Amino acid sequence: MIASAVTQHYIYKLGVCGDHPNGDFPNGDPCGPAPINVWVQTIPYLLIAFSEIFTSITGLEYAFTKAPKNMRSVVTSIFLFMNAISYAVGQAFVGLSEDPLLVWNYTTISILAALGGVGFWTTHRKLDKQEDAMNALPESSFKGRGQNHAGQAA
Repeated sequence: MIASAVTQHYIYKLGVCGDHPNGDFPNGDPCGPAPINVWVQTIPYLLIAFSEIFTSITGLEYAFTKAPKNMRSVVTSIFLFMNAISYAVGQAFVGLSEDPLLVWNYTTISILAALGGVGFWTTHRKLDKQEDAMNALPESSFKGRGQNHAGQAA
């Protein structure tokens, strides 16, 4: 989102209408586009796409390698619920998604993401040392209440 904020800042800075590029001149003529190549916006899209891919793969990998077999769906659902909360926070900022507030919108989301990243790192930084021990967790034999060890109702 920092790349989006910087791109939008330059759109405002280089455009003839400043921070209202969708506006009109006093004589009623529409403002022209900023002299920035449209391909510049691929940078934020690529960075966002890669971050989504890395996050999803890491979360699903942890759900399937670190959780007991009978709790994988619960761990996956908690991971996806956290994603839903982050998307809801993003939706809370939709009101800022108009000129001239776009730079503020992207900057605010960037700051929130950085704070979340720092919080995540401080909370989980010691897990890397425990990686081998966590991979060697024994399989659970618990199948649920009222079921025998074959997984059938008693």
